[in-house]
Amino acid sequence: MSDGWALPAALQGGVFTATDAAELGVGARRLRSDRVEQLHHGVWADASAELGIVDRSRAALLAVGPDAWISHATAAHLHELWLPPRLRELDRIDATMPAPMHAPRGSGLRGRQRVQDETQLMLLDGIRVTTPAQTFVDATDVLSLADLVALGDSVVQQRQPRAAAGELREAIDAHRGRRGHRRLLAAAQLVSPQSRSASETIARLELRALGDPPVWWNVPVVLDGIELAPDAAIWPAGLVIEVEGDHHRVDREQWVTDIDRYNLYQRLDLEPHRLLVTTRAETRERLRAILDRVRQRWDPERRPPPIADWCDEPPTVEDGWLLAD
Repeated sequence: MSDGWALPAALQGGVFTATDAAELGVGARRLRSDRVEQLHHGVWADASAELGIVDRSRAALLAVGPDAWISHATAAHLHELWLPPRLRELDRIDATMPAPMHAPRGSGLRGRQRVQDETQLMLLDGIRVTTPAQTFVDATDVLSLADLVALGDSVVQQRQPRAAAGELREAIDAHRGRRGHRRLLAAAQLVSPQSRSASETIARLELRALGDPPVWWNVPVVLDGIELAPDAAIWPAGLVIEVEGDHHRVDREQWVTDIDRYNLYQRLDLEPHRLLVTTRAETRERLRAILDRVRQRWDPERRPPPIADWCDEPPTVEDGWLLAD
């Protein structure tokens, strides 16, 4: 039985405006109760609901108006792109207004204003947001070069690309003459579709800085009749690297899979290494030790195993492929 303070079903579990509430008979008095939470001026939410990034983004746009869009780190969250740990939890929503309108202001908002080509905006879950390609361009404002490369990798990754290489090139070219364009070009030079996680991207960049050995990243091969795809394989050394993040530690199923894979590598006479990616400096030191083993095991006559028949991707990607026509 309703106690007179409960929200109508249409307002439960999400965000709404004061106008929405009034149309359903919810007046100002009920909006001051503990059943609702005010998110922004004129925008409310069911206090019992756990609001995710989609609801919070929708609330922000309701507050600032239909001309605005979601951008930067918040857009990256909506597109499920890779971000560094410091941006995986957002205390504010990134909302941008078209110039010359003023940047949005208010609690829970990080407002910006800029000139934006409408072709670089899209609707995602009903939310006006920058495209994945434009999100990469905008990220030059807030990410280091390495983290920008990782985000770019997540845009073009082979398993689930969010944008084609041509779309990314167009967005970068449209930014020509603006602040950050050189950093975008530097990052694009290093972007690869072969990474499957931000940790792999960091490992790849550190290996490159340490001499750039010939690594096959996530290439499916057949060895002794068994198909396998190590995170990283240096075949002239018969050495493979599995790049591990925190989920390898806390996910039991992943942990069992890791052990089985490690044992398989040993049975196939490969030397497996498990690389924990933490800070870049710590990761580089771990890789130095692995590269010592690469040098000790190096045999230029050792050939890589055949690539699985179903795979039509090249085993390596050259720097700058993204910028090539």
